[in-house]
Amino acid sequence: MIKKIIRFKEVSSTQDIAKRFIRKHEEIAIASLSQKRGRGRHGRIWFSPTGGLYLSLVLFPKKRLTSIPLLASLSIIRALEDFGFSKLTVRWPNDVLINDKKICGVICEQFTNALICGVGLNVNVETFSRNVENATSLKLEAGKDFEIDTILKKIIGKFNPLYRELQQEGLKIKEVLNYISGIGESAQVITAHKTITGTVYDIDDDWALLLRDNAGIIRKLYYGDVKRLVW
Repeated sequence: MIKKIIRFKEVSSTQDIAKRFIRKHEEIAIASLSQKRGRGRHGRIWFSPTGGLYLSLVLFPKKRLTSIPLLASLSIIRALEDFGFSKLTVRWPNDVLINDKKICGVICEQFTNALICGVGLNVNVETFSRNVENATSLKLEAGKDFEIDTILKKIIGKFNPLYRELQQEGLKIKEVLNYISGIGESAQVITAHKTITGTVYDIDDDWALLLRDNAGIIRKLYYGDVKRLVW
């Protein structure tokens, strides 16, 4: 359960700061309004200008670690719904979309006894770098500015009960399935060892992606297995 939020105006990376709190064994949130060296999955640069919400959650889950990325996405969607947004979907494994445009990315880093879940949400961002494709922000979608700290508190407020329910084995995949996009679509999955082409079949009870490959075999893929997913 996240009971404490530490706020910054600018940091190098909220993920890097979050790592310092692992040894304290305290579930905590690190939030910033901008990042100098934000990172996406597998070390990719994450565009992190002022106007966004950059958040890292230090967690010590005892079970269902592979479910945390989708759990974070579900928390963000439910928070944004409270602000009147609709047409929100999750593009497995780590993108939240609004009107089929990327509004948020989620990454998770696993350690021996901890997991850090990073979130980058475009709140009042108005322009994006040229290498960022098909992105949008809450401001661009709604035509107005949002109070970032209010959104931050709302996300944590949605995350905590879902996280508690997940750890108690009470949260079912059906809670997030309604928001998953791409089921039935062709996709290419790139792992550390191979590339698999097929059709997205389903999300199973372990919150893993099921892909029917071109030979008709169902492949079960977890968040950490996938380096890149090309739709």
